[in-house]
Amino acid sequence: MPSIKQFNGLTMSVFTAFGWAGEETAIKYALEQMELFINALHARLPRAVQNKLGHVGFNPATQTVYLAASPEVESDVHIAFYARPMSLELQLAITDEKVLAKGFKEAQKQPALAHRLITELGSDWSLRVQQMQIDEETGEASHYQDLYKDSVVNLDEETAAGVFDKAAYLNGEGKWLTPVYLSRRFPSEQASNMGPAIIDVMSEHVASLMPILSFLTGRKTSKESAAKTKANARQKAKAAVPEPVIQETQIDPEEGFTYVSVLKPLHLRRGFVNLTSKHWPFFALNSRTETRPVTVYYEGIYDKDSAVWRLLPNDQARLVLSPTVHQWLEDHFEANDRVQVTAKKLNGQEIQLSLKAVG
Repeated sequence: MPSIKQFNGLTMSVFTAFGWAGEETAIKYALEQMELFINALHARLPRAVQNKLGHVGFNPATQTVYLAASPEVESDVHIAFYARPMSLELQLAITDEKVLAKGFKEAQKQPALAHRLITELGSDWSLRVQQMQIDEETGEASHYQDLYKDSVVNLDEETAAGVFDKAAYLNGEGKWLTPVYLSRRFPSEQASNMGPAIIDVMSEHVASLMPILSFLTGRKTSKESAAKTKANARQKAKAAVPEPVIQETQIDPEEGFTYVSVLKPLHLRRGFVNLTSKHWPFFALNSRTETRPVTVYYEGIYDKDSAVWRLLPNDQARLVLSPTVHQWLEDHFEANDRVQVTAKKLNGQEIQLSLKAVG
């Protein structure tokens, strides 16, 4: 086997028909190239990612190469690469019942964050949540149906919450297993044209999956854990103060609130949405806070350039939109239309505001 330092990329012969050398010889060559690729990739990954996915190998049964959290690949989260005739597929897979149970529990506790981490990957990624039936006698699993199988950008928050609730319930029953897969395919010509640069490209894509992996497995870095501890302390302190009620919707210091605002002509021209003075404490870090950066989610898009302002003298909260979201507001709303604002805290630090039309 050549050294990984000699890796020169995945040539077209890895992905296309192999008549020139005979199928058996060509497939053997292709798999050798894939094994060289996965070792080179693992060596290039950031140290934190290497630690999470410390096991590298080739599975002759499925003709795939993988990065795995456990030497027993299927018993934990793993990332596999499939060399198909016309594409190279990268797939994050969680197939173990216990690991899935932990992941679904987190998704049920923080549905907005689960949805955010998945959909923020972008339109090139697909999500599959499968329902597998377990044979009581043999223990073998067979496909029953898909709870979800589509691009991640077609997954709205409500659907995501419903899918994970159902998957969690089924996964807790002895006769069902509900594995989760996130995947992206690269056309074979594109992959081959990358040459050795494919290692850096795939390293970036693997790294982009780490927030989801950490969330679904609960394996946080020390930095993440410290931030969460501080956030929990602040939330407990705020929880001791009675919270006001707005339009029969309570502002929870951890869960957030939902509020319907009526848009006036000035709001549309200037690009802002008014909240109330009772909302401001949800955004304030301390008594001196004047603005709080927020992420705005609308129609499958995340915008990180908006902010909530504190207006004097009555401490009214105002969502000031970025130019991109402002344009969307102008294009989709008219004066006296109502917009629903749903505010949630993600990991105790980031605040996400989801906007959608009412009526």
